[in-house]
Amino acid sequence: MKNTIKVFAMISIFSVIAFTGCKKDETQPDEPAPSPVVYTNFKITNVKITAMPFVDGSSASWDISNGPDVFFNMEDASSNVLFDGSGSTYNDISAGSLPLAWNFVTAYAITNTGVFHNVTVYDYDSLDPDDLIGYVEFKMDDHKSGYPTSISKSNGSLSVTITGSWY
Repeated sequence: MKNTIKVFAMISIFSVIAFTGCKKDETQPDEPAPSPVVYTNFKITNVKITAMPFVDGSSASWDISNGPDVFFNMEDASSNVLFDGSGSTYNDISAGSLPLAWNFVTAYAITNTGVFHNVTVYDYDSLDPDDLIGYVEFKMDDHKSGYPTSISKSNGSLSVTITGSWY
């Protein structure tokens, strides 16, 4: 009988240990987290002018008898034209015409996100050189956090939004 009590006591002790302080590890080793996606290019599909000055630096209208005829170019930091938008001009605009938007038929690809690009806005003039309304400079590397698809920037009273996608 004593042996039966000892065996029962030992089984009881092992049961208490097994169910209270020790348990089998049934989890699998942690799988490595997937690597975050790193995009290296951005393609612009739309450019929008949301605000702009309607007078030049001398407080004169861009055009003598009506509103400016607005287009934009994509230019590098040295003012070299990378995309000529003069073929898509909004004519005789007023403040009520804003925003002005252009959709690229073929997306404008930025394959070096570390260099500056400018959205340079002009008043188209047929008889004399086009008037520079202003430009907004951006570098896509400055906008990689969260990889936004729409970026708004301003320079003075000119405000521009570019929309596109990272790839």
